[in-house]
Amino acid sequence: MRVWIIGDNFGFPNGSGATARVHGFARALQSAGAEVRIVCLTPTELANRRSLNTDAAGVHDGIPFEYACGTTALPSGVLERRFLRVRSALRTWRSARRARPDVVIATAQTLSGLLLPWLVARAVGAACVLDACELPSGFVDDGPRREAHRRIYARLARRLDGILVVSSFLERYFARHTRAPLLRVPILVELSRFPEIPSQGHQIVYAGNLAHPEEITSLLHAFAAVARDDAGALLEVIGDDPSSNALVRYPALAAQLGIGDRVEFCGAVDRETVAQRVGSAGVLALPRPATPWAEAGLSTKLAEYLATARPVVVTAVGDIPLYLEDRVSAYLVSPGDAAAFIAALREARADPTRAAAVGKRGRDAAARHFEIAVHGPRLVAFLESLR
Repeated sequence: MRVWIIGDNFGFPNGSGATARVHGFARALQSAGAEVRIVCLTPTELANRRSLNTDAAGVHDGIPFEYACGTTALPSGVLERRFLRVRSALRTWRSARRARPDVVIATAQTLSGLLLPWLVARAVGAACVLDACELPSGFVDDGPRREAHRRIYARLARRLDGILVVSSFLERYFARHTRAPLLRVPILVELSRFPEIPSQGHQIVYAGNLAHPEEITSLLHAFAAVARDDAGALLEVIGDDPSSNALVRYPALAAQLGIGDRVEFCGAVDRETVAQRVGSAGVLALPRPATPWAEAGLSTKLAEYLATARPVVVTAVGDIPLYLEDRVSAYLVSPGDAAAFIAALREARADPTRAAAVGKRGRDAAARHFEIAVHGPRLVAFLESLR
């Protein structure tokens, strides 16, 4: 079976959660015998940022990929960007007509990003499947425009052959809007990418997209409280938000909180470096807020955290309690309870023996629930049923 994964919301091979999701799908499908190709519809690298993706086509980790627009660099001009979108659509269409994929998986959140994979699939007689990881239209400002976007998106969804959802929340949401077959596939991880290595002991590490201010702000405030009575504590923040001045704003907040010299902001780094840094952490932190965005999603970085066998402190939002047990496989905290999150960080650092045991059981939970080899056969069987 030939599967194309097409989207306008991720870069490849390096990127944030959407990239990790696509990589996990590709590796899971390959593990079950499918032939996979990844198509990025839009450039992702900004001129004023360090470029992590420089190749417009190639093979990474055994996965063929291409930027259909022919470049990874996002131009500054509006007309140039629109030209690249048109070029990307035409090249994707022509390539699909030649290769004849059996299934097209769309990862886009925009209307145009969903419409193009659907049209490509229909043109070549392939099944079109949406991978839904977030609430549709969440990126659109609240108001009439968001409602219009939701209505049109729902109409498109009703024409899909199937939908993959990351959470039970989205499973219920799409069941109300479409009769298309649904398959829940949670976050995915390849445990072999995260060998157990000795902890460096002092760092609390966060790795992710800095576009979520509630997470980063609460993390910095929590660490400031921990640092007041823990002289050895250090915080490492890995990631960036290309659309904002995150690497200026958050260091300024850290300085205001008196922890500027104890927090390292690493910026965006490649996949291998992320694996190394989270794998050598003392504690991994993920303070997800109680928002519709967090309830509907399931953070890919959680699976990667657990795979390291390091202790994880995380808020029990959305589906997280379905997979993890408090003080058994992770330190679970009620979302919005800042004092409890601080106490869990202190507890994990104060009792390293117990924390190590929690971390090992967390890795076991990742192996049961999120390992790609568990979900590859499920994915292939579901996609085969749609043809």
